[in-house]
Amino acid sequence: MEENNTSQAQVISGDIAENFLENWVSILIIIAVIVAAVIIVKVFTGRARRIFEKRISDERIETKKRTYTFTSVVSNLIIVVGIVAGILIIAEQIGISVTPLLAGAGVAGIVIGFGAQSLIKDIINGTFILFEQWFQVNDIVTINNTSGVVEKFNLRTTVLRDLEGIAHYIPNGEINILSNRTHIWARAMVEIGVHYKENTDRVVEVLEEVFDELMADEQFKDVILERPQILGKGGVDSLGESAVVFKIICKVVPPNQWDVGRQMRKRIKDKFDEVGIEIPYPCTNVYMRDDNNKT
Repeated sequence: MEENNTSQAQVISGDIAENFLENWVSILIIIAVIVAAVIIVKVFTGRARRIFEKRISDERIETKKRTYTFTSVVSNLIIVVGIVAGILIIAEQIGISVTPLLAGAGVAGIVIGFGAQSLIKDIINGTFILFEQWFQVNDIVTINNTSGVVEKFNLRTTVLRDLEGIAHYIPNGEINILSNRTHIWARAMVEIGVHYKENTDRVVEVLEEVFDELMADEQFKDVILERPQILGKGGVDSLGESAVVFKIICKVVPPNQWDVGRQMRKRIKDKFDEVGIEIPYPCTNVYMRDDNNKT
């Protein structure tokens, strides 16, 4: 029985090799067509993105990001379909019939055998992400405790590039919790602590002056959507161990919340130094005991 199986395998291998030698020109042409198609799709996608970059203004940032996402998904889908079709055609050329593989039970067995259950889950979840618009390319998101900019997205995987430049490849089927930090609008949030001796009303007045100066700056005219405000209508957010804490929020166009927050901290520090409001910092008092001193 084993000898029959061995001889049968040898015959099949011989037929495949013979078919390959007879059709190697056609196979090379198919491979060349696939490679050319991939290159054309990549070039077209790159040019389309550059055109969208010029034609779509920064004010329509959401439209621009959705366009990037759509072109990325479509181009990857075309490439995958083209490669699969090319493999099936090559299989026919070398004498491997793909018809039985495409029959119900045969396909199910192959799919399960190659662990495609997780692949199907990734694609289904990726489809929901695309149509429900959880995020777009260039959004800043946190996925399963990993944060970064969405660099690439297709129906199977999402690629995040973090602040250190590390690319994280996340299968879409594993996305359980997603936080989008740049969806439509965002908030800059700043906490400022002052010494307990400071008059809180005076601190609020100085902060309002800083807000007025920030709103008057042309650099931030198109970035800030609402004037900064102290939470609690000028109230105190918390009484810390060494500071009275005020919490400031400012509605902005994403992803400018970090720049606006840093700018507010700088301006507040400079203004407090100018008017003499003290920002406390931890300090330690050390008492030295001299046992030799008898007085």
